[in-house]
Amino acid sequence: MLKRLIVVLLSACATLSAAPEAVIFDFGGVMTGQPKRDAVVHFICTTFHLTPDAFEKVNQEKKQAVKSGKTDLEFWLSYAQKNNVQLPKDWAQNFQTTLKDAIGVNPQMYALVDQLKKQGVQVGLLSNIDNRLAKIIKDFGFYEPFNPCLLSCEIGAEKPDPKIYQHLLDQLEISAGNVVFIDDKKENIEAAKKLGFDAILFTSHAELEKALKIRELM
Repeated sequence: MLKRLIVVLLSACATLSAAPEAVIFDFGGVMTGQPKRDAVVHFICTTFHLTPDAFEKVNQEKKQAVKSGKTDLEFWLSYAQKNNVQLPKDWAQNFQTTLKDAIGVNPQMYALVDQLKKQGVQVGLLSNIDNRLAKIIKDFGFYEPFNPCLLSCEIGAEKPDPKIYQHLLDQLEISAGNVVFIDDKKENIEAAKKLGFDAILFTSHAELEKALKIRELM
């Protein structure tokens, strides 16, 4: 009888101390640093000889074109054709490179994601984002490491709305207590904690590593 009780107690302790089953990241501000919009603006202004004010005016046209289904690249190629601007042969490639760099992904964070996945931890993403930016990020492959990859523009709800966290749990099919949620916005962290998530406010890669080590995830 005593031996059986000890086995039960040891099993319970193991359950309590078990590492979380999934780690869910925010994208902007966690997987990335500060976006470099100025670099894209400079590239476009230099190409088309636009002043910053003129760029903002044309950029409004671009936003409307994007809403109708065009990509940023398609708009600027069309704009060049309409305004008789001769673009270098490698312009499109250089534009895409500038756009990719402007997202500002943090290689250390992607290395961290890879490390967690190699340890058998499920790694997902929960991001507030609009359709245009989501498509750009997806086309560059920055969402590929994450499963599930949940985007507010596809779900129809945004953090800190409890609905989006519940949608995440439905996808994971595990309890909130077994999920580490990482975000750089305090209101999103507080909302996650209310639903039982083990939530971490992101401040830096180094501090996150410390927090994950405490949870036996590193």
